[in-house]
Amino acid sequence: MDNIQPLSQLQGHKAPVITAEYAKNTILGNHVLASGSEDKTCRLWDLQSNKVIKGLSGFHEPVTSIKFATKSSMPYMYLSSGTKVYTFDLRNQGMLLTEPIHTYEFSQDEINQIDVHENNQFLATADDEGSIQIIDLNTHKIHKKTSKKHSNICMTVKFRPKKPWEVWSGGMDSKVYNWDFSRGLPTHIYDMSQKEASAKQMFNPPFVHTMAISPDGTWIAAGLGDTSIQLISPPSKKQKTQIEKRLEDGHNTMVNCLSFLTHEQLLSGSTNGRVTLWNITSLDKQVFQLDHSMGKLNSLQAWMHDRIEFAAAGTSIHHAGALNIYTIKA
Repeated sequence: MDNIQPLSQLQGHKAPVITAEYAKNTILGNHVLASGSEDKTCRLWDLQSNKVIKGLSGFHEPVTSIKFATKSSMPYMYLSSGTKVYTFDLRNQGMLLTEPIHTYEFSQDEINQIDVHENNQFLATADDEGSIQIIDLNTHKIHKKTSKKHSNICMTVKFRPKKPWEVWSGGMDSKVYNWDFSRGLPTHIYDMSQKEASAKQMFNPPFVHTMAISPDGTWIAAGLGDTSIQLISPPSKKQKTQIEKRLEDGHNTMVNCLSFLTHEQLLSGSTNGRVTLWNITSLDKQVFQLDHSMGKLNSLQAWMHDRIEFAAAGTSIHHAGALNIYTIKA
């Protein structure tokens, strides 16, 4: 296991950083990172200069999830705080934005994650009540109420690329749902509990803490409380049967961060700062340990920028915000 030091540390948040989101191209420039914190602010960073280019504030609760518009020509950014989702127009000239252009309040409980559809028409939310909401960003209304919900907190929600009506969710009920959101119905429910529970699972149930979907839509990955990662590849025209794999021994505590680099390279992270790079075809893995400045890892986002780089967001050893940029060699 290699210990790695940060290339840079982005300092400014006054409390733990909960989430980070990377965009290669935005109307603010290229190579931009957004971070959301328990200090109830969001910051946008130019990763070429490591400077803040915009701040968003005025929220009453921590910023739990952030998404850029999926089309880089669109000037919008979406974030969740408490039970609300806010849309901001990044064309606003001010350095500090406090006025959203839209506020959505369809959730009854705290929102844990949002995602934006590849055509930028829909936004999905996952909340503490176990519910998934699909908001139509054109009409600003709920597109379709879902007929069912997780029996515990819903932690994560992801639209599946190249599948216009598919959204996936995962929760603290140890279930992964595949939804047809045109009908508001789950088409498949996967139980993350293995038929013969190991000792590890008895003490660390396979709660679904995070999900990621490969850029080509082939693989759905779920980061679990039992230290493993479940991979699902549903049937397709080219692939007649479903393929499932369980990635194990990359972590020794719950997997709460996942980020695909390519359709076969997956980066995973756990709260204790262990980060693993997987090849999901060969199942080869490389394990890294983040330096001591990262006391608790909450979120990571990976990208290729001449090399593999990633942002790690979390809590510093002094219980303040930590936001570091790292590089690893594959």
